[in-house]
Amino acid sequence: MLQDLFRDLFALVQETAKAHPLWCFPIAAAIAFSESFVGISALIPGTVLLLTMGGVIEASNIPLLPAILGAFLGSMAGDWVCYVIGLKYHHQIIHLWPFRHFEAQIEKGFDFFRRWEIWAVFIGRFTGPFRSIVPLVAGMSEVRFWHFQLPNAAATAIWAVAILAFPGLIMRTFNSLSVWFGLA
Repeated sequence: MLQDLFRDLFALVQETAKAHPLWCFPIAAAIAFSESFVGISALIPGTVLLLTMGGVIEASNIPLLPAILGAFLGSMAGDWVCYVIGLKYHHQIIHLWPFRHFEAQIEKGFDFFRRWEIWAVFIGRFTGPFRSIVPLVAGMSEVRFWHFQLPNAAATAIWAVAILAFPGLIMRTFNSLSVWFGLA
């Protein structure tokens, strides 16, 4: 019964994606923005939604590029907003809940960002639970604008391609293996 529900839901999503392939752009942008914006990212499972979207795109045989562009731009927008908030309100943020409970760790984070600026931003994109906090801490650490934006753009481009293309790669690999082993 539950399996039928999921199969029907997947078929509905797949048919909708085929009928409206350009909707992948704004949907991916909204999901990636929520994944990159501190606070919202804890409420919305953006990574799971983007991975699922990549699988639906592969299964529907629709172009992946609009979703990649949407994820890239949405994530960049979320990161930029968090960076500006951190830059403008860094002294006030430290004293807000839940940050005030972690002042020592935040100070270590500031030291890390001051020392490794570009690499901290680049690598931070790939550290799941901390992904949305990195731009905020970069702003609070007063990382220079281009020392934030350039590595963030490079990492976000890699991240957007990887998170949306990975499910398709896995699906094609399993399909090839099942044909090779005579299971298809």
